[in-house]
Amino acid sequence: MNLPGPYRAFHHAVALPIAVLASWLLLSSLPFFNGEASPFRGQDTLDYPLRGYLANFDGHPFLTDALAKTFADGSSIVLLGSSELTTSDHPSKPSSFFNDRLHVPLIAIGHADNQSFSMFSQLLSAGGDLANARLAILVSPSWFVGNSGERGTNLASFLEYEPSPSLYRIQRRVQEKDSLATPIAGYLSDHRTELGSAQPVARWLAHEGSWRTRLLYFFSQPWNAEIIRRTSPEMRQEQPVRKWTPSARQDIKADQWEPLYAAGITEHLAQCTNNSVYVNDAYYSENINGRTREIEAYPVGKSREERDFQLLLNYVKAKHGRPFFIIQPLNPFVYTNLKEVTPTIAWIRDELDRRDMPYLDLWVDDTARFQPGALTDVMHLGPLGWYRVDSAMNAYFR
Repeated sequence: MNLPGPYRAFHHAVALPIAVLASWLLLSSLPFFNGEASPFRGQDTLDYPLRGYLANFDGHPFLTDALAKTFADGSSIVLLGSSELTTSDHPSKPSSFFNDRLHVPLIAIGHADNQSFSMFSQLLSAGGDLANARLAILVSPSWFVGNSGERGTNLASFLEYEPSPSLYRIQRRVQEKDSLATPIAGYLSDHRTELGSAQPVARWLAHEGSWRTRLLYFFSQPWNAEIIRRTSPEMRQEQPVRKWTPSARQDIKADQWEPLYAAGITEHLAQCTNNSVYVNDAYYSENINGRTREIEAYPVGKSREERDFQLLLNYVKAKHGRPFFIIQPLNPFVYTNLKEVTPTIAWIRDELDRRDMPYLDLWVDDTARFQPGALTDVMHLGPLGWYRVDSAMNAYFR
């Protein structure tokens, strides 16, 4: 039956509250929302102070809570990075060198596509002041070129580091009109068509991202908000940890670094027997085989990743943090147009200098200055590169 216009409006006005009430009653009847079940049981227990390596937050949905405590008490160095952290384990990698040799707790977090916006979101969800944080950030030039530079952090990678408990912490800040948190809502709004069956908290944030989406999803927001309210106690529980006491810190003398550098070079050269571009044999055979490459560089100011990097820097500055940054190199024997990327690297340096952020600069754009062992392939740090990172971080985090 087709109702006249005024009656249709009345019909919808009455039906909407009834639908909302029915949804609320259904929500109330579900076991999880009454505290009878937890989707996060069986999560792994973390060592505290934090140490080791985690690719993402899988298995540790409440890692944000432990990171918040770590940033507050400075009990561990937190090293954020991307694909370089997933290369084969080696004594020179910080997660080994600091934990095993120096007896300094360090946790490294990240894998490919963990870029500036993802790192910003991890720090934001942890919250709190960063004045006591011992934080280091690996900056890969590959983030700022090609598709990575154009799109910034992709949604799948973002969600790997922002499980529901992390998003709940962010949602509360957005709800309280915290301007530092609004970029997360904007990001999720931009990606709302990709969210699919995402958790209500992700949808709520996506719909808060702009006035258009707030208007478009006006009627669903109270429903999502009610789910968030009822599940908040479950999502804000503390991360289980296994406390341990670090051994006494082991010092390394200044004259011990040069032998380590030399050993790193020698070890890497022994693995480069089928090429003269200082790439390990297996990678060369599978990916290079005499071919060179050109990289797609963007003019300064044109990439999404640059805006995300500024967002990351502005956040840590606002929170009184002073992380140690590591600008990584690329292999100039394989990438033949690195001078086109140098303006972007110069921009990165300028952004760090403007905010008085310390950094180690490993960038080179010509073959004459490239050192064998700085990289193990075309973009991932090798033993020499890692030892130089270890040395710089050891001096900074005394």
